[in-house]
Amino acid sequence: MLSTTPTPETSEKKKRGFRVPHVWTIILFCLILSGIMTYIVPAGEYARVEVAGRKVIDPASFHYIEQSPVTPFKWFVSIIEGLTASMAIMSMIWFTISATEVYTQTGTLRKMIAWLLKVCKNNYILVMVAIMSFFAVRGAMGAFELHIPFVPMTIALALACGCDVMTGLALAIIPTFASFAIGPINPYTVAVAQGIAGLPVYSAMGFRVVIWLAICITAMWYVIRYAAKVKADPSKSVSGFINPSPSAETFDIEEMKKETMTGRQKILTVMLLVTIALQIVGPMQWKWGFAEIGAMWLISGILAGVVAGFDNYKICHIMADASAAIFAGVICIGLARSVSVVLAKGQILDTVIYALSIPLQKIPSAFSALGMLVIQSIINFFIPSGSGQAAVTMPIMAPLADVIGVTRQTAVLAFQLGDGLTNLIIPTMGALVVYIGVAKIEFSTFFKWVLPLYGMLMAIGSAGLIIATVIKLGPF
Repeated sequence: MLSTTPTPETSEKKKRGFRVPHVWTIILFCLILSGIMTYIVPAGEYARVEVAGRKVIDPASFHYIEQSPVTPFKWFVSIIEGLTASMAIMSMIWFTISATEVYTQTGTLRKMIAWLLKVCKNNYILVMVAIMSFFAVRGAMGAFELHIPFVPMTIALALACGCDVMTGLALAIIPTFASFAIGPINPYTVAVAQGIAGLPVYSAMGFRVVIWLAICITAMWYVIRYAAKVKADPSKSVSGFINPSPSAETFDIEEMKKETMTGRQKILTVMLLVTIALQIVGPMQWKWGFAEIGAMWLISGILAGVVAGFDNYKICHIMADASAAIFAGVICIGLARSVSVVLAKGQILDTVIYALSIPLQKIPSAFSALGMLVIQSIINFFIPSGSGQAAVTMPIMAPLADVIGVTRQTAVLAFQLGDGLTNLIIPTMGALVVYIGVAKIEFSTFFKWVLPLYGMLMAIGSAGLIIATVIKLGPF
């Protein structure tokens, strides 16, 4: 849930200056703007053709069609449609967070953190690097929303290390988002985009790995630097040190090191690790989607409560309180989806894509890849789905790359970076809002904190695109 109870210091500042609107307000503004655009922007469409089992755009087929503006009442109907279409992922997030809270209230998480700190001999930097490396590797493989259940754990760990809530959030979200953006084996972005562009899947792997390492190292350095600054001077914190979990507790490292696990907590530790393992293996081995993962966590949470000796009322109250705490953030997924629903109903989304592609033909070839990066970043605001954006844009960008003198591989790289890195700052990316909602950090606070990092990562990505253009990254 997004915080609505700012500290006295921040309240005083907001009284004296402009206050960034609530994220719901921002998304509603985007929805209204999209609705107005359906009256102004000419309707148009590309023909869709099936390629390798996936419907993609025929880049030579754009044509204007009869205007079909969406009425103001339908703008709000689209919110319900967006929520309905997003129910699987929203349910997964609610149940994973609820189940995680059950484990937290059993004291198991506290004992696991104590064990980890003991193994690493209280070297908090080593602990954080190890955790972020785990998220980075998983992010490179396409994990994105699946790391949301870990946020309460990383926040608890950060607080135990003497850092703040933002550090805990960053431990999970930054390596996940940064790695997902340029993941060399990301099946949702690079594999889909390369397939549409006619490139061998996962080609140019070595080049992507170099950029991936540069981006991940920079992202981790940014988090560690902030953590060290806050640990040395708590007044530098942008979020405070109050655990947002419904079962918030303070951590005394010395006391924690003296504690030992009970028999039940040992069983619960194994159960939690098995649940996490199934979350990783399920999608790969059994093609699980959001519904199956959500169901698995729900079962795990209920069983955890039973093993811990909780009665049915306590289990239900824990889960209800945890779900309520992230309600505002989770709902943003459906709210954000409504923007693309309106654009699709007004049949102007293809027109926007077509209009954005025209300037690329007039940019000098040396800078065309950077132009593609900018265009893909803008489009991501309207289509915050990696595979969805690939299906819509790559049929245009791939042949356009042939015309403007850059390789199709470079066009795919521009798509990856534009889609992935922008996820860190756009309010229409529902998963982003959920991550920061779990930490109860306002969107505006996170935006200001992450913006310098976003600039650094975009600079690295831009340098990579320039090099790709110069060496004509291939095979073609």
